[in-house]
Amino acid sequence: MVFNYFQVNPLEISNSDLDKYEKILGKSLNDEDREAILKFTGFRRILTIRKKLKLNL
Repeated sequence: MVFNYFQVNPLEISNSDLDKYEKILGKSLNDEDREAILKFTGFRRILTIRKKLKLNL
């Protein structure tokens, strides 16, 4: 499956979602990390692609 990175809409993430990812990763996120994830779309686009690939497997 091929995705055009620039046409993928970023995943909407809240602070409570970041708490879930902290549990999955086993590491706590710094305030700067949380701010960067919420502000910039690159990480959220990757999460969207990852979710789409998981559904199609």
